[in-house]
Amino acid sequence: MRITDVRGRVIEMPYPRPFVPSWAPEGAHDVMSAVIVEVETDEGIIGVSGGDMGHGTGPMLLEAIRGWIRPQLVGLDPFATTHVANRLRYVAEYVFPRPWVVGVAVWDAVGKACGQPLYKLWGGHSGAVRAYASFGEVRSAQQRAEDSLRAVEHGFQGIKLRVHSATIAEDVAQVAAVREAVGPDVAIMVDANQAAARWRYAPDGSRMIWDYDRALATARELADLDVAWLEEPLPRHDYRALCELTAAAPIPIAGCEHNRGIGQLVRMLEDGCFDIFQPDANESEEIGALRDFGAMAAARQRRVIPHAWATGLGVAGNLQLCASLPNCDWLEYPYDPPVIVPEVFHSMLTEPLLPDSSGLVGVPDGPGLGVELDYAAIEPLTVQQV
Repeated sequence: MRITDVRGRVIEMPYPRPFVPSWAPEGAHDVMSAVIVEVETDEGIIGVSGGDMGHGTGPMLLEAIRGWIRPQLVGLDPFATTHVANRLRYVAEYVFPRPWVVGVAVWDAVGKACGQPLYKLWGGHSGAVRAYASFGEVRSAQQRAEDSLRAVEHGFQGIKLRVHSATIAEDVAQVAAVREAVGPDVAIMVDANQAAARWRYAPDGSRMIWDYDRALATARELADLDVAWLEEPLPRHDYRALCELTAAAPIPIAGCEHNRGIGQLVRMLEDGCFDIFQPDANESEEIGALRDFGAMAAARQRRVIPHAWATGLGVAGNLQLCASLPNCDWLEYPYDPPVIVPEVFHSMLTEPLLPDSSGLVGVPDGPGLGVELDYAAIEPLTVQQV
């Protein structure tokens, strides 16, 4: 079996109302921009993948596919996943930093050729993963308490809040309100979105940069509220400060969703930068290498809980990865009604990936990613393709 073509398209899915992500200083977004990749083989098998490609990066990936990735991969055996990964690493180093979604599509083709879901090819640790509702906006403490109660009613056993206020007291007040509302048995995660330079601003453009002292003080306050982890409290390349914070904080510190390449991930693991590592199969490294990284982290008693803020197709890839890892106990599930809902995020799939009444997302039994594209739904949403 040989790869005969690599195709990509950018789609835009309208939000039910403008979405104001905590990490975006530019303000409200009217649509979610996403990419869908197809890897075709000479045996008629087509591997698919996709994910969030905001901030205008979708067209950049399409150009990389046309000019670099397609010529690099056409003619390769898709089972030669190490060769595929190395060619994508070349693209990541010199052309476009996030080509990994293409690697997920290659693995989908491999799974389809074998007739097995990917998590079973990688060891089949679990057929279902607990999902936590990952909120995206910063809202008032009262509103977030109400939102969290509704999420729990829908089966979620965990909730991730975004903190992006001017003071620690305001941030903690939101978490305290949610804890009081949901009680002691629901996990609460907190994301500061401080890892990337452009994220460290409020929606009005004012500076919201945390330093080490604020991160540690916040972690100490959150410990009293039994918070499961504090995510991305410092810049992603400040390795020394991250190591010191992880060693000093009374709650787990999580991050690395945008630390790219296996070299960075291994260094951060060896240095002890995080208690919980969050690489994304569409953002961070080739998905097969992330499975290997998960085993390395498990040997060091560290958890790997992939970042999965993506479309339903992007969640599908990270779900397969999660289900193969013995040290992964949560699936990030983008959920922030009335704007971040499956009707938007999963609209490209024939069947959305939904949590059950106990908050578990079952891994599809179908081969590869186990999902199918709804071409009738995505055609009118397509704005560019190669």
